[in-house]
Amino acid sequence: MAHKASPNGEAERLLNHPLIHQILDDLERDALDAIINTNDERHRAEHVWEVRSIRSLRQKLKTLAEGKTILPKKGTVA
Repeated sequence: MAHKASPNGEAERLLNHPLIHQILDDLERDALDAIINTNDERHRAEHVWEVRSIRSLRQKLKTLAEGKTILPKKGTVA
């Protein structure tokens, strides 16, 4: 049976670290600006992917920090 993971302090520290916030905010803002200001569909798609990746990273850190992940049973082959 799978069990719930305990909150991850390292993920919480990363999630709450001001420098990490600033870096991710700057990267996301730059990518959003590039999406708005480019006429090239390929570049736009690359920047959309970048924004989605940044948001996914934030969500994964939040999930780990809150201990909301479900760990597989030991001995289970994935």
